[in-house]
Amino acid sequence: MYRNIRSRKGRNSKGAAHADQAGTVLLLVILVLALISVLILSWAQEWRTELRLAANFREAHQCRRLAEAGVYYALGKLVSTKIEEVGQLQQPMGTPAAEDRPPVWQGDQRPYLLELPGGWAEIRLADEAGKINLNRAPEEILLNLFTVLGFSPEKVRTMVDSIQDWRSRGDAPRPYGAKSDYYLSLDPPYVAKNSNFEAVTELAWVRGFENSPMIPRLCEWLTVQGVSLGVNVNTAPLQVLLAMGLPPEVCQTIIATRRTMPFRNFQEIFQLSPDPRLGQQQMLTFHSSPFFTIKSTGMVNKHKGRHTIEAVVRVEFSAAELWEIIAWMDNFPG
Repeated sequence: MYRNIRSRKGRNSKGAAHADQAGTVLLLVILVLALISVLILSWAQEWRTELRLAANFREAHQCRRLAEAGVYYALGKLVSTKIEEVGQLQQPMGTPAAEDRPPVWQGDQRPYLLELPGGWAEIRLADEAGKINLNRAPEEILLNLFTVLGFSPEKVRTMVDSIQDWRSRGDAPRPYGAKSDYYLSLDPPYVAKNSNFEAVTELAWVRGFENSPMIPRLCEWLTVQGVSLGVNVNTAPLQVLLAMGLPPEVCQTIIATRRTMPFRNFQEIFQLSPDPRLGQQQMLTFHSSPFFTIKSTGMVNKHKGRHTIEAVVRVEFSAAELWEIIAWMDNFPG
């Protein structure tokens, strides 16, 4: 009997040892499987990231190509617009627009949505003659513009005096302006240009415009192209018309009417809005300039990735080349 009990104990201890070994092996198998699962999940995450990056790169590349297509499409429309403008100027006064006349794109910065294979391009065409010349605008017009844009009177005074100091020679600043003495005290220091602006975005260096988020948008109302002081009534934005001193109701009438038939002289405006102040405007014209800004935004999906190109072009029939790209700004804010 003692032997039987002992033998049973021996068998029980061996079974327990075998169970312990089996549990250890099972635990190791679970750990190995867990490690393999972690590695697989990690690799899967990397693959998903790589696929997402590849898709984003493809989408960004496609948006850029759509934006480029929009620029060149707008160039073709510009030629049609110039032809149409010449034809209208040659017609007798009061001639109504032909109903079968093909639609043209005016340089009044309104958006045009162009559907292309693989996406869309939103295009804004701006006639540079419809903007205020930053290098030649009188003080009063600059004061009016920045006031219309909502800046405080103190800020406006600093901005306008500083613009005039930046574009003029000499070392004596205006009361609210700045010359090299001020700019050399900044970090990093630099000197005042004392010459004309080469681009509207150069305002970022001028006192009163430091770190202003408005810098890219100022290109909608200011220009450095051309030498004329006149502003084209048919393409000027509302803010520019107001800065020129026109009453708000006259500005609204001009914008609503010019979309169907551009104005050719003050008499046509006066017939719609007989305001005596119109006769005092000597800085308004009725013709576009050879210079245009094309802002084209390519979109694969209207709510996702976007790529914007801003190009300044010259379109002129009398030149040796019909059109020329003067400036090309890739990935422009917007």
